[in-house]
Amino acid sequence: MKTLKSILASVILVTMVSISAFAGPESKVIAVVKSAAWYPTCQQNGQRAMVAFMENNKNGLIQFVTADVTNDDTKLKSAGELKKLGLDLEAEKYKATGVAYFFNAETKAFINQISVAKTDQEIALAMKDALKGLK
Repeated sequence: MKTLKSILASVILVTMVSISAFAGPESKVIAVVKSAAWYPTCQQNGQRAMVAFMENNKNGLIQFVTADVTNDDTKLKSAGELKKLGLDLEAEKYKATGVAYFFNAETKAFINQISVAKTDQEIALAMKDALKGLK
C-alpha cells in the first residue's frame, strides 16, 4: 500500500509539473523539477512541494517543467521538452533528483535551486529569490 501511495504521489508530481498551465505567457523564470518515481525525496515531498510551487506562482512568472528520470522513456520525453525550451544542455549539468532548478527564461542562465524536501516557506523564498535574481 505504501508503494502504491508513493507511485501515485510521483505520478501526480510529474503530471502537475508537466502541465505548464500555471505558467503565464510572460514567464521570466523556468523551473526544471528533476524527479523520479523511485526516489524517496520525490515520493515523500513531491505532492506537497507542487502545491507550494503553485500557491507561490499565481502570477505565472515561473514556468515549471519536469525532468523525469524514472526510466528511459520518461528521460527521453523530458529531454524533448527541455530542448524545446533551449534548456537541454544547461539542465544536464544539474544531476540531483528531487530538486527544482531555476533558470532565466531569456538567457537560460542558472539562478538558484531548492530541494522539494524543504519547507513551503523555504520554497516560496527560493521562488522569490529566483525572480529577484533576474538581471
